[in-house]
Amino acid sequence: MDVHQLGREDFEQAYDLGCYAFQVTDKEEQREKAKRAWDQAHAAHFALKHRDTIQAKLTLLSLKVNLHGRTVPMGGIASVASYPEGRRQGHVKHLLHHALYTMKENGQLLSYLAPFSVPFYRKYGWEIFCDEVSFELTEKQLPKPAPVYDGSIERVSFNDPRIRTLYQHQCSHGMLVREDFWWRNLAEKYASFHTALYTDNSGTPAAYMVYQVKENKLEVNELIYNDIAALEAIFSFIGQHDSMIQSASIPATGADTLHYFLPDPHTKAEVSPYFMARIVDVEGFMSVFPFAGKGHFTFTIMDEFAEWNNQTFSLSVDENHISCIRTEDTPQFSLTIGTLTGLLLGYRRPSFYLKSGQITGEAEAIASFCRFIPGNEPGLIDFF
Repeated sequence: MDVHQLGREDFEQAYDLGCYAFQVTDKEEQREKAKRAWDQAHAAHFALKHRDTIQAKLTLLSLKVNLHGRTVPMGGIASVASYPEGRRQGHVKHLLHHALYTMKENGQLLSYLAPFSVPFYRKYGWEIFCDEVSFELTEKQLPKPAPVYDGSIERVSFNDPRIRTLYQHQCSHGMLVREDFWWRNLAEKYASFHTALYTDNSGTPAAYMVYQVKENKLEVNELIYNDIAALEAIFSFIGQHDSMIQSASIPATGADTLHYFLPDPHTKAEVSPYFMARIVDVEGFMSVFPFAGKGHFTFTIMDEFAEWNNQTFSLSVDENHISCIRTEDTPQFSLTIGTLTGLLLGYRRPSFYLKSGQITGEAEAIASFCRFIPGNEPGLIDFF
């Protein structure tokens, strides 16, 4: 079966497959929202068909992310689905391969996805690059109900421009560089939520929280803050709900040391792999990567799913130029595309990949290469 790019006329079939695969119970309620998302210019939909019937599908999103302070184009894989009768026949593998080719042609240097199975996507080169931490505060662990004296808290619309400004200011390594269409989608998603904005004594927006209160529990969906004073103001605001709630849940990225500042650092926290990432094009990615040093390295990348990466490369980095080209020279070290992704994005310290044997070769060259990698740990608060 050939891969088809789907159009508006294919929406109903694709929507039915998605509802079946993801066990959507409010199918009719979600239909109009899904139809609006289908028509957005940032999304391309691909499928395998048999006798004009969609057997498997995925959506490729055109997004941007913060890469150690630089903005790079990213291809987001979403809505991957197939009917049970067509599974384990290589349909999704075929679609992922097509998506990789498309991303390379589009100049999308990275790809993100939320895995239903880490081992499944790991086979095709995607690797875990960030964790999600969910804190569950009991009634005794809630912040003290203290009023905010330094600055002020107000409940505002999520569309308040100060929310966007604050996010953009705090958009760190790994996070989405949210474009207008993404903000519109979030505004629709958060239509029934509350948004609390904290401004300091100078009137500068310093923190916001998107949340809801239901069944005696305060559930936070987004929490962005400039500094610890702003975070403490948000905590005080949570504490002021003491007559309404008996517990609270607060999500954070693995890069956020939120537990250190909670009223009780022993608050229960569940850590789980969140998103996976993949370098789409090694040559292109290396040419924009902000290496922290200069030098020359020769290394082999193992990537059977993208033959243009399954090569030995010569990398030269100096103060003004980066060159990454294919070579037939003897490599100094070797690693898979997944390991390279996790290493350069900073999911774990280089020592983890070395001790686990995921990088092999000349110890001195490996150590020198790892010293050139910025120390930022990635985080992501969005989902698709």
